[in-house]
Amino acid sequence: MQNAGVEIVRAKTTTGRIDLPAVLDELGRREILSVLLEAGSTLNGTALSAGVVHKLFLFYAPKIAGEDRVPFALAPKLTDLPLQNTQIHQFGPDFALEARLKNVYR
Repeated sequence: MQNAGVEIVRAKTTTGRIDLPAVLDELGRREILSVLLEAGSTLNGTALSAGVVHKLFLFYAPKIAGEDRVPFALAPKLTDLPLQNTQIHQFGPDFALEARLKNVYR
């Protein structure tokens, strides 16, 4: 990948997991101000617990497959996060919930 021009940067870890605030600080230093986190329930929970999520865009499809539950975020100590400016978007039979967790422009 480096031969193709990709820069690989090692990230700090905290308790065996990536330090998301440190990664976002580094991206900010590089003037990257928006990040799409397409992740599973563990990383979603870590990001929410770290307070680095400002906007959610959750996609849902009217199909049931796999386990009997689909956890969005695993974060046992996560506090109540009020959603603001909630919108629903339709994509054929699928839909997405869009909402803000924080007003970053205040």
